[in-house]
Amino acid sequence: MQDMIRPALALFAITAIFTLILAVTNFLTIDVIADAREQARLSSMSYVLPNTTGFSADVDVDDANILSYAVGFSGSEPIGVVVQMSVSGWSPNMVFLLGIDINGTVTGLDIIAHTETPSLGSRITEETYRHQFIGTTGDVRVLTRGNAAENEVMAITGATITVQAITDGVNAAVEFVNAAVLPNIQHYSPQ
Repeated sequence: MQDMIRPALALFAITAIFTLILAVTNFLTIDVIADAREQARLSSMSYVLPNTTGFSADVDVDDANILSYAVGFSGSEPIGVVVQMSVSGWSPNMVFLLGIDINGTVTGLDIIAHTETPSLGSRITEETYRHQFIGTTGDVRVLTRGNAAENEVMAITGATITVQAITDGVNAAVEFVNAAVLPNIQHYSPQ
């Protein structure tokens, strides 16, 4: 019996020590990690809505796909909106940021989280794909062949479901911003 208790106690002590070390490390780094995530998010927001000097506080939205939005400013002048979207493609929960200027035109798209298939759906992160949306104004259509015209984007071969999900999200975001945010944009202020 004693041959079993000693190794069990030793294993318990080692596990407890490592758990304590991990807890202390987590406690010491939690603020640093949160700050790094916030800086990455602000960088992505500035990427999709260029020429911003600041943003309003995030406004949460009670919608299945539209998570939140923030108004972007150049000085004290509102120049557009950044919307955080969550859509389901081949896999659930693709999250992206979409910049929309005060005229309702898309200024940028940045995929911030996805679990799409590598080399197929994951190609949504490529700049050539994301840049197709810049300049669109809603009612964007996905083409599987031919040449894309205004408010059209080309599908990615083997990832049409993923592209359609992003496109549907872009259309929903533009419609939401045009209806609910832009008419009242002067009521927002930078943080």
